[in-house]
Amino acid sequence: MERLPFETDNFFAILNTIFSTLNVDEILTKVVREIQSILKADRCTLYLVDWENNELYSKVLQTDNLVEIRVPMKKSSIAGYSAITKKILNIKDVYDEAELYAVDREVCFDRRWDKESGYRTKSMLVMPVPVKTKGDVVGVFQALNRSGGFSDSDVRMMEQFSYLLDISLNNALLYQAIEEEKRLKEYILDDIEEGVCILDTKKRILSASKFLEVMSGMRYPVKAMIGEYFFELFPNFTNTQLEEKINEVLIYGFKRVALLEVLEIKIIPYLDDKGRLKRLILIFTPIRKKTLFS
Repeated sequence: MERLPFETDNFFAILNTIFSTLNVDEILTKVVREIQSILKADRCTLYLVDWENNELYSKVLQTDNLVEIRVPMKKSSIAGYSAITKKILNIKDVYDEAELYAVDREVCFDRRWDKESGYRTKSMLVMPVPVKTKGDVVGVFQALNRSGGFSDSDVRMMEQFSYLLDISLNNALLYQAIEEEKRLKEYILDDIEEGVCILDTKKRILSASKFLEVMSGMRYPVKAMIGEYFFELFPNFTNTQLEEKINEVLIYGFKRVALLEVLEIKIIPYLDDKGRLKRLILIFTPIRKKTLFS
């Protein structure tokens, strides 16, 4: 087995960091800093690929705030070239046009970044982070200015890290997509003109939309409702058709509808695979009074 080009303790420490988070921002910052320290590079950035907008983007810390940076993904830029061609680039001096020309005639280094910051970029190692299962690229890791330049050993090290980053990034991006979908559903649920409440068979609230906050006169936030007996929080519904219909559903297991003065409330039973009643789903719909013009 080929010896790892860095201390085993460091490898397992950073391995633990890479796989201990599902937060994309942490991977772009904390994980990158740890790889930077092992590489002994002056600066490092992990860019993610935005194929829809044809851009590379990352986040960097500026005065304790995370700031997103975006650059066009094109073959003329070094990071863009690596993302598009999936090639590793190890450049001794990015100001050496002959060295860049040897890579590809289109590749050049945009010196405006250095002019604006007063920084002098010299050596650069750029590693695509491929998606092993699809053959695409999820990101590009860019390291700058290691004293004496980046060696072949550094390249092998980053190849190992790129495989780990692929797994970590895809897990984190999948988790982020799931969380965004959940937030979107919650937003839609709270934005519609119906309220939803889920009760257990003892009439305790398991979940509720913000419609019920309004229904309670803003006395109870949704989080405070969880686990509470529905009719204690909403005593006005006691001894009404709603309580009657809920009891019928609990006994017979069939959907019922309660009609109150200003609300239509559907009570829908949720059964398990053996036909046993597990939950009650209450859907509250305001009843609009018809006018002469409606």
